[in-house]
Amino acid sequence: MANDAANIKELEACRDKLQACRDGSGKTDAASIVSIFRAMSKVSVSVQSLRATGVAKEANHVFFRNNPDIQVREACAKLIASWKEIGLAKRPATPPVAETLPPALASGKGEEEAPMKPSKEKRTADVTKPDKTEKAKRSKKTEEKVGDTPNAELAAQFKELASHEFKKGGTSKFAGIAFNKVVAILNGLEQKVTSGSSIAHLPGIGKETVKKIDQYLEKGIIDKLERIRNGEED
Repeated sequence: MANDAANIKELEACRDKLQACRDGSGKTDAASIVSIFRAMSKVSVSVQSLRATGVAKEANHVFFRNNPDIQVREACAKLIASWKEIGLAKRPATPPVAETLPPALASGKGEEEAPMKPSKEKRTADVTKPDKTEKAKRSKKTEEKVGDTPNAELAAQFKELASHEFKKGGTSKFAGIAFNKVVAILNGLEQKVTSGSSIAHLPGIGKETVKKIDQYLEKGIIDKLERIRNGEED
């Protein structure tokens, strides 16, 4: 029991550190974030402790899953995968409600009744049927997720800037990459951005990005994007 209490306390501390990383009150560099994920990977967890602390939801937040830094994304994915395995390994054949995985880790559908054996025609259709439907579903889910974020409209402006830079090709692709990082950061924030300076401390948000954010918040447009749309800038 003492060990369980200590593990829960450590998980809660890690959860609070991750929250601080997201809201900017803590260290936001990739190395610090990765160190938190590594610390959590060393803590002995159970389905009950994950549910009690809410750490799974925090660790699986879009800010970390879609972080511009690949090391953060990989550390997040690795930890969540290991926690899923723990939950599945401990799940009984008919799990009681208290033993189910936390919502943040739950994946896939529950057990379903065995379907009837499809006809020969159905099996042939399934083999030849393209996966466009599945791709469309994934695309729709992604759009819904972006649309639900408080900074979706602002992020869309930078997404359009990124697309323009990628179309230009050559060295412009680096500007496109930088704009896409801004998109990921904006979509990972839970609070609506009220000024460029409010997120200037985040990695990937430079002076020019702050300027563009302020332009959009003040005028509803970004000057550079407006010139591009009017054909006044290559």
